[in-house]
Amino acid sequence: MQDARALDVTGDIEVNDRAIVVEGLDEPPRYYLQHGFSYQCHDRSKPHHYRQHGRAPIGWDAEDGPKTA
Repeated sequence: MQDARALDVTGDIEVNDRAIVVEGLDEPPRYYLQHGFSYQCHDRSKPHHYRQHGRAPIGWDAEDGPKTA
């Protein structure tokens, strides 16, 4: 991810089925990546919780009961 490196990302850059995960970027550069690629961009030190809205302590149950990562 050349664009992320140009924004001074530190550490590894991970692209998974949910998001681009980076280290060392404040919100504005992460938003730039997120909107430029139309894909979520998360800070590794602030992980988003599985099946919840970001880091908020709210979520939803799957049709067959709660699921964990």
